[in-house]
Amino acid sequence: MKHGSSMHERTLFAAVLGSPIAHSKSPAMHQAVYEYLDVPLQYERIEVTQHQADEFMQTLNQRFGSTRQLAGFSVTMPLKSVLVPHMEHISERVERLGVLNTVVYDSAGIAHGYNTDVDGIRQALTKSGFAPRHGGSMAILGAGGTATAAVAAAAEMQLDAVVLYVRNKQRAEDTKTIAARFGLSVDVQHLTDFAQEAGEHRAVVATLPAHAADPIAAQLPRTQLPPLLDVIYDPWPTNLAAAWHDLGGEVASGLDMLLYQGVEQAKLFTQKLLGQRQIDWRAATRHMAKALGLAEM
Repeated sequence: MKHGSSMHERTLFAAVLGSPIAHSKSPAMHQAVYEYLDVPLQYERIEVTQHQADEFMQTLNQRFGSTRQLAGFSVTMPLKSVLVPHMEHISERVERLGVLNTVVYDSAGIAHGYNTDVDGIRQALTKSGFAPRHGGSMAILGAGGTATAAVAAAAEMQLDAVVLYVRNKQRAEDTKTIAARFGLSVDVQHLTDFAQEAGEHRAVVATLPAHAADPIAAQLPRTQLPPLLDVIYDPWPTNLAAAWHDLGGEVASGLDMLLYQGVEQAKLFTQKLLGQRQIDWRAATRHMAKALGLAEM
């Protein structure tokens, strides 16, 4: 049953941008919630490479009639840093991280940049048993764009340290700098060191490509393990997630992260359409989860 009757005649547009984009599950998730909310918001995929980004942003009025017709964009790789200079306003998170995953157009057609990946990471770990308590560390496998969002999530989760486990320590310098901006102490270790230290952390976020963590999975110790978020969702489960679960650890997948960051995007995209209408966002989240094939929330 739909939430209510829409009083709006104007249709707004939103899309997920990136490359490759054909595999994205965002359209199904977003369309499900807009149908539930009964708002005229059309959501699609648009393939945009890094080299096409400037032209795409400069021709929005030709594509959509006006930026006033846009609710916004979900942004995936390789555009998360590329689109930041195109924003007229950015959130404090984006300013600190240097990457966004959400573009929102206000009623005047002005572009605002946000990062809801941080919410996705934090809420996925909470779902998997992370208990708020000050102090302790987060282990982050990898040091790319998603790793920086994990750093921000660690700060919001009241942790005081992050340990980056990477294959190439030189590539972790930017993430180290970002951790310092959030007031976190940071250490960098080689990826091969993670297995023996896995139980020392309060949360773990794996941001590595599929199968990159396979060697770790075979080396995990039989000890109490903290909640793990493995941001992969295809293939699933990864060898790391399966081994973690077999040892009694709680696991969240990339679909959990996708869901929770998407809920925050939906709240932002529908602001112009919903006004002061009161929304049961827990019910809306269940509709989005169902569209992703996740168990009832």
